[in-house]
This record gives sequence, structure tokens and C-alpha cells, in this order.
Amino acid sequence: MYTLPYGADRLIGPRLTFWARLFVFPLTFTTVDWMLSLSKIITSTGSPAYSQYDNLALLQILSITGMWGVTFLIMWGASTINAVWEHLADWRPVRGKIITFAVVLLAIILFGSARLTFSSPSSRTVQAATITLDNAITTEANSLIDVNFNQSTDAERATARPKFEATVDQMLARTETALRSGAKIVGWQEGSAIVLEEDEPRMLTRVADLAKQYDAYIQVSLALITRTQSQFFVRNQSILIDNTGTNMWSYDKTYLVFPIESYVMIAGAGRLPVADTAYGRLSTAICNDLHFTPLIRQAGQNHVDILIAPYHSGQTWVSEDAVVATYRAIENGFSLVRPAGTGVSTITDYEGHMLGSQNYFTNTDGIMLSSVPTRGVTTIYSRIGDLFAYLCAAGLVFLIGWALFHPRQAAAAPSSGEPDRLTSR
Repeated sequence: MYTLPYGADRLIGPRLTFWARLFVFPLTFTTVDWMLSLSKIITSTGSPAYSQYDNLALLQILSITGMWGVTFLIMWGASTINAVWEHLADWRPVRGKIITFAVVLLAIILFGSARLTFSSPSSRTVQAATITLDNAITTEANSLIDVNFNQSTDAERATARPKFEATVDQMLARTETALRSGAKIVGWQEGSAIVLEEDEPRMLTRVADLAKQYDAYIQVSLALITRTQSQFFVRNQSILIDNTGTNMWSYDKTYLVFPIESYVMIAGAGRLPVADTAYGRLSTAICNDLHFTPLIRQAGQNHVDILIAPYHSGQTWVSEDAVVATYRAIENGFSLVRPAGTGVSTITDYEGHMLGSQNYFTNTDGIMLSSVPTRGVTTIYSRIGDLFAYLCAAGLVFLIGWALFHPRQAAAAPSSGEPDRLTSR
């Protein structure tokens, strides 16, 4: 799919005037990037926009255009450099194009710098904690579950129960350690507590007792093993227990990872929950959900202040998952508490500042604490969504129409000394 922008540049570009030709590549690439992100299998994972993760000033444009503005800027830079390459002997024909790109890039950097300077979080903070589970305990419990466990007998479930309860016991023990250290919001890594459906009430009672004892909010992440004749028998859940022991939400992961999760798990309805608390408005989404911008935009539309996002990363995505989640925070104006099994747990604010991080593979206690702002901000992106991507698609359609129906005007361009086609990108 990412070869299409190059094909469009070669086929459409020569039929357009020089200024129009400059935008064929970035408009096509941004449109393709956006369309790929809508696929449940591909998601936004491979987007080149994520390559700019360490430039916070540039990334503030996410709060307006979403990630598509970054993709467009990268590819506009590529087409500008390509134009320079074709005019190495005489830069005069492309001087205006270079200046225009440089001015836009500088304006974006200045905007980002001003936002980082003058709109930095100033609200009171709350101590938050991420909790992860020891890998040996996870592996041992998971080894007992196969695709036919939905039809397990009472005896089989009784045999597996102690291994499942070991996951709950460690998560609760580590949670209590974090609460004793002052944490008021606690998030568990994705699917950390493996729980039989019939054991869930007892497990949640234990969590509620801790929440009441320490006057805290605890978000637990469950791999809930239901009993059904269907092959879809696992619920990947995020449940928030408030400081009174009340269940504030029960959210099921919306976008299951293909093919492993989608073969056995029950997908959620795709509505992010919200809960108003003494520490701002909270919400949640789980791991792969954060690769889908329309879903996470619900948090921005609902003025969420802190999003608790449990993850269980594959080793391939140890760092990339953290980058993706940070982009969603900047886009939608919320701070992020992100516990990650086999990955990097992160806590970031709505401008993308890293407030805390912990590498699962180099830390043994599974607990990270950091202060997080209790108020988010309203962003333009949370209001207009992927409008920039729509405009890029509309611009591409316009250029295609122009190339098809006004070929004579376009063909006149080479007479001014400009090359008759774009080459060698």
C-alpha cells in the first residue's frame, strides 16, 4: 500500500503544474496512511508519523491535526527535497517551494514550543502507580488454558484455580505496597489477573476492601475465563473500583489482536467508560485499542483527564506501544497511566512529557509510582477528529481530476524549464 504514493507521483505528477505536483506525494501518502489505520488487522502501527516521537515541539501539532499532520509534513519534506534534487544545476525554480516548506515547518515548531512553555500542566497532581505481574507466574497460569478450556469440567477448573489465584495474589500484594507508598490511582497490566468466571465476585471483593482501606481507585485488568460452548470464551476486561468499593466500570477490549486474541476473546462494544472522581475524570482503553484514533477520540470528546491504559506488549513492540499511546494522549488532551507487561510502563502528561517509565525486563518489583496531573485540556483534534485526513483525501481527488481533465494546462509546465516528470525518490 505504501508504494501507491510513489506510483501516484509518477503517473499523476507529470500532468500537473509544478506547484500542484509538489503535493501529489504527501497527499497520497497521508490518505493511504489514514486508510490503513482503519484496518482492524493493520492498525496505525506502521505509520511513519511515529518516527518523530522524540520531538515534542513538533508533536504538539497532534493536538490539531492528529498524527496525519505529521505524516503530511514528513512527505511534503520528501517531495520538496526531491524537487531540489531535480534542480541541482539551478535552484531558482524551486526556491519558493523550499521557503514555503521551511516557513510552515518553523511555524509548527514555534507553535509547539509555545504550547510546551505556556500551556504546561498546572493543576494539582495525584500519585499514580502501575503494577505488572512476574513473567513466571503469568507463563505458568497461561499454560493451563487452551482453546477448549471453555468446556472444562469442574475438576479441571479446580486443578487450574491455584495457578490462576497466584496471579491475583501477587497483583494484590503489589497493589497494597503501592497504596502504602501513597498511590491513589492504581492500574494493572493487561490481563494480569487470570480469573475463572465463578471466582470473579470473590476476587473483586478483595480489591474493594483494599480500595476502601486506602481511600484509592484501583483499576484491575482481568483475563476472565467464562464457561460457554462458543470458541469465544475469554473476556479481556478493565474494571475500576472506587474508594468506596463500588464498581465504577467494566470495560471489554474493543480491538482484539489478530489472530491470537480474536480467535478466543469476546470483543467489547467500543464505548469508552468515564468516571468522575476526586482526581479528575478517568477512563480506560486496553492495549491495541490505542492504535485506533476514532475510538480513543471518545476520551477527548468526554473531557477525560486521565486515561488508564493496561498493556501486554509483545517484545517486538516494547517501545513502539509506548510511543503510540503517547500520541493519543497529546491528540486528546489527557494524561496517561499505562502499565505494560513485557514492555515499558509509562506515565505521561497531555503534552507528551514522560513523568515515569519502567522497563518490565530490568525491573523486578513490578511497581512504578509517579505524580500525574488531575486535569487535562480540550484539544482541537478532539473536536474535529480526522478532518485533516479527509482534507488530504479530498485534495488528492481534486489533483487526480485536474490531471485527467486539464492535461494541456499541465503539459505546458515543462516549457518553463522544469522537468517533465518526477524521478528518483
